Amino acid sequence: MRTLLILTALTLIISCKQDKKSGEIEDTPMQTEVKSEDLAVRGEKLMATYCYQCHDPKMSIDNNLAPPMIAVKNYYIMEETTKEAFTADLLAWMSGPKAENTKMPDAIGKYGLMSHQVYPDSVIIGIAEYLYDNEVEQPEWYQNHHEEMHGSDEQ
Repeated sequence: MRTLLILTALTLIISCKQDKKSGEIEDTPMQTEVKSEDLAVRGEKLMATYCYQCHDPKMSIDNNLAPPMIAVKNYYIMEETTKEAFTADLLAWMSGPKAENTKMPDAIGKYGLMSHQVYPDSVIIGIAEYLYDNEVEQPEWYQNHHEEMHGSDEQ
């Protein structure tokens, strides 16, 4: 009986260590790369869902609830700003907006401080990446307003 148990255990150990036989299904790694077009579509949808409730580019200058996202982009992304730095800034802002941390004090004067929005970091990162890498819709009135406020040198 002891011999039978030893032979069974030995057989199991040997069979577990053998290579897969031909015809068996091999594990395939999960796709981890996402096409940049897919990320752009995702980021645009996230921004439309989470941001445009207040930052709507279709809203008139007199009826908007917050500065348009193009203004956010223009104030937070300078020539030397990296995507990582912008994403970190947006994550920090969204974790608890504070007047002393804003780069848009005039917007706070006009609209008030943004209320704290609780969104998953993945949503904020998706929006940040989209904003950083893509042109965003701007209201018809924005360019004239921006030039009046800041001159025509900046965008």
